[in-house]
Amino acid sequence: METRDLQTFLAVAASGSITKAADLLGRSQPSVTRTIQDLETELGFELLHRIGRRVQLSEEGVAFEEEARRLLMSFSELAARAKTIAAGKGRILQIVATSAIGTGLIPRAMAELKDVQLPHETHLGQFIPSVVAQEVRGGRAELGFSSMPLDTPGLDVLRLYSAPDVAALHEDDPLAKLDIVPLTELAGRRVATLLNPLRFQLHIARALAARGIETGPVIRTNTAYGALQIVRQAGIPAIIDPVTAYGISQPGVIIRPIDETVPFYWGVLAASKKPLRPVAQALIEAVEAVAERSIVGFAKLDPSVAGQLVTSNPVDSNNGKDT
Repeated sequence: METRDLQTFLAVAASGSITKAADLLGRSQPSVTRTIQDLETELGFELLHRIGRRVQLSEEGVAFEEEARRLLMSFSELAARAKTIAAGKGRILQIVATSAIGTGLIPRAMAELKDVQLPHETHLGQFIPSVVAQEVRGGRAELGFSSMPLDTPGLDVLRLYSAPDVAALHEDDPLAKLDIVPLTELAGRRVATLLNPLRFQLHIARALAARGIETGPVIRTNTAYGALQIVRQAGIPAIIDPVTAYGISQPGVIIRPIDETVPFYWGVLAASKKPLRPVAQALIEAVEAVAERSIVGFAKLDPSVAGQLVTSNPVDSNNGKDT
């Protein structure tokens, strides 16, 4: 399997057509078809289903597409790193983060690194938490910023934080006039929230169930930024994480605390026992400073309790916070 094979597959997946992929790549249609067939033979499963002149990813093809993109990106990054080393420009700073942190905190933190000697090039990738962990564990990233809980073998949790989840409301919503939004006010209302059943969704569902609250129809999205857009465009209230809520302001969207403390946990990861460069340490401090200034209810926790978050809520109002 070569990078050209992956590029061909991704072109077909993106265009939904062998013919369009061939035009995009500047190759013949039979050549693209043969590459896909050879790749399927090597992998041992079908990547595509042919539907007339169109193609559709198989279930295995959908899973492989994500891996192919990651692998191809790794090859590209390796080439970029080699060029900077050859030019005497040193190492690239490679950072990975979940979308909430990568969008809501890190750009603002980077703006505070003006007096720090930044490397010639910095890469910021945004992934789901499990991939963030894989990228750091595999040495493809120096730092990872991820929501918790997270499986962390081979990783050190350098920092651990929490803050309460919040309500995002359209400015015309009557609830926006309240200082704190009671969860009971969401009963029977259409709401937006996040997809992940083992993380955010689970905690919110437990909080609603504990109050006996049943909402109306629910719209679930895989990013809090998407939920903010739903609030803005459709006027639907959303319950989202505080990092996105306070980090990405949207016109016409008001952020309010809810009357139930549903903690959102996140932290900083590095490969176990691997020393950090000063620039990486400076970025961690800058991210923490931005979070402390901007996120209501922000708390610094003991990183040693990170493993307990998988099965329980180890931090109460008097444990693990800076006082």
